[in-house]
Amino acid sequence: PLVQDIANALADFINPGLGNAAIIFDFIRGYTSLTRIEEDEADVILDMIEVRLLMTALIESLRQESGMQPWAYGEEFNRRCVPLLAELRGERRAEFQATIRRAASFPPKQDVRQSTDDVIARRRKVMGDKLYVFYDPPLHIVRGEGVWLHDSAGRAFLDCYNNVPTVGHCHPYVTEAIVRQARTLNTNTRYITGQSVDYASRLTALCDASLSAVVFVNSGSEANDLAWRMAKAWTGKRGGLAMDFAYHGISEAIDAFSPSNSPENWRAPHIRLLPPPDDYRGSWRRGAPGLVQNYAGLADPLIADLDANGLGVAAFIVDSAFMSNGILDVAPGYLTSIAAKVHAAGGLYIADEVQSGFGRMGSNFWGHRHHGVVPDFITIGKPAGNGHPLGAVITRPEILARFLKSGPFFSTFGGNNVACAAGIAVLDVIRDEELVRNAHETGAYFRAGLKSLMQRHAIIGDVRGVGLGIGVELVRDRTTLEPAASEVPRLLNLIRDEGVLMGGEGKLGNVLKIRPPIVFKPEHADIAIAAVGRSLSKL
Repeated sequence: PLVQDIANALADFINPGLGNAAIIFDFIRGYTSLTRIEEDEADVILDMIEVRLLMTALIESLRQESGMQPWAYGEEFNRRCVPLLAELRGERRAEFQATIRRAASFPPKQDVRQSTDDVIARRRKVMGDKLYVFYDPPLHIVRGEGVWLHDSAGRAFLDCYNNVPTVGHCHPYVTEAIVRQARTLNTNTRYITGQSVDYASRLTALCDASLSAVVFVNSGSEANDLAWRMAKAWTGKRGGLAMDFAYHGISEAIDAFSPSNSPENWRAPHIRLLPPPDDYRGSWRRGAPGLVQNYAGLADPLIADLDANGLGVAAFIVDSAFMSNGILDVAPGYLTSIAAKVHAAGGLYIADEVQSGFGRMGSNFWGHRHHGVVPDFITIGKPAGNGHPLGAVITRPEILARFLKSGPFFSTFGGNNVACAAGIAVLDVIRDEELVRNAHETGAYFRAGLKSLMQRHAIIGDVRGVGLGIGVELVRDRTTLEPAASEVPRLLNLIRDEGVLMGGEGKLGNVLKIRPPIVFKPEHADIAIAAVGRSLSKL
């Protein structure tokens, strides 16, 4: 009925060649400033204006055929109607349609019919000639829903890779929270508003009682950067400890903690890299006695070297799932031992929970709890807002207070209303849909299915991981453990051809990285397992 009101009135206000686009815009903008309409309604207004014009002419024609007296305005209306219909249905039709959408506050729809080659050519022109994309040829993705992505040709792909939409692509509850808040208020934390306080309270309720102070930023990189600054302010030290081939972000300070960004060019005199506790191909293997003590002991000379060079250890940072190291099965007690050594040296422990947090590891909401350790900082990013820019540092209040003595810290967009609304919605979904339990159960089912493939495919050397963070290490020989690195890109493309998306990982480049949204179910795992099996048979 609203659309009919708009269309009927506009049909009477427009005339051939009289600036109709401006008339339509002003009319709809005024109407929708008081009464909003839906996007689908906006898209039929032009059709209904035409129907209104045609119906008047048609009724008048029927009246005359029935011998009834013509309306006084009928002839005049028909003189206006025919050229007006020609104008509305002519070469300016797309302009009128776009005008209606803008007036009703709906941006233009993306043209998904563009060829992938055309989009790539335009991307090279405006975003740099070197493409950094998945798969060959790359995918032109236009839509996402749950655990599925859809390309420009309409094909669906099962997403086994993206951790950013942690509760699924375009989750309706999260997207509605974002839209509703964006329509109400979006400003910064220099004003008192409820969303940031509510979200901070929800976060700290999930943490150890010692971690009760929250500072908002916009990404995991910013969160790690800020935690590093806080650690230096607290300890007075300047050295850092990270895992070899780690990834923690892209800022200048955190790039130093991220040797995986450019292993050949990594130089950071103030950082020492700890060999990962890899019990599959490392110095000490699965089941060997003294595994924890031996791997943890590798930190001792690094800490001593930082002290000897006058740097000391300000902080140790680690991703609790060891994703960039190939998604390792880390022996219980390892991180507890490393944290104790760092604390004894006067440093702090940063738990980077961007990839391991929010229930992904299945056993707990936070990855560090899987290891039974309490950090000095929790840093979060991408998945916190299901892809909406959101990051935070959660720490002890005394650490924050010491940091703020040197001056205030403020992020214009950090903790804004819309981001916090997204974050609260994500926490609601994880709770309501019991996604921590789902990650545990589906992850165990998924790993069991992948392990069953080892009987038929000798290239699979190891299947490991916790929850819905799974690594499949490929080797050319299970005895020598020669890495099957060159096979991984070909296998990923074959799996993609089967309609399933996975990634590659590890310093040797020979690990399949499986890290789907945590709404992933066993029936989805069955699809993925079958696709991997068929692809391995073609490799």
